[in-house]
Amino acid sequence: MGSAYAQLEHQANVFAANFLMPLDDFRRQIAPSAKIDLDMICHCADRYRVSLIAATLRWLSYTDKRAVLVVSRDGFILWARSSEPAFKSGAFFKTSAGPVEIPSASLPENQDRLVDGRAVIDHGAGIWFRESVREMTIFAEQHDFALSLLILDDSAPFIAFEAEPEPDTYEKIMPEQRRREW
Repeated sequence: MGSAYAQLEHQANVFAANFLMPLDDFRRQIAPSAKIDLDMICHCADRYRVSLIAATLRWLSYTDKRAVLVVSRDGFILWARSSEPAFKSGAFFKTSAGPVEIPSASLPENQDRLVDGRAVIDHGAGIWFRESVREMTIFAEQHDFALSLLILDDSAPFIAFEAEPEPDTYEKIMPEQRRREW
């Protein structure tokens, strides 16, 4: 958010979300750890009279689930947003670096699987990410884009890093030549 205009627009969006979709009430509709589906989010969009994207972004802002919203058109991601748990586990798409192609096995690329513009599918590892994903997609025909909500397993893949052993206080204070081993 470099420009003053972008910062002002962001603040306006946050204000509007808080005003139109009060967090306490939204959490009563969908608990942070609830097993989510598109009907739950559609219910909230109708309840607050906001777009499906706005309701999904509101849910992503507080959920405990690892989830990613992908908005795509013509085989490419227009933009994507991850929940904090998903982002911290590395489940995100960096669209600012250039176009990101959606997987050929994804629902937006296989619209024949959609029924009334919607579908849900469980993908194995290697389709969207290196782990299995539940993809829930709605195709917005009037806007010519697809909304895909990707739900990952609650347990993030563990990545171990070798950490340098932290020296104790005695080792920090005393020069090495003056230390005695007991």
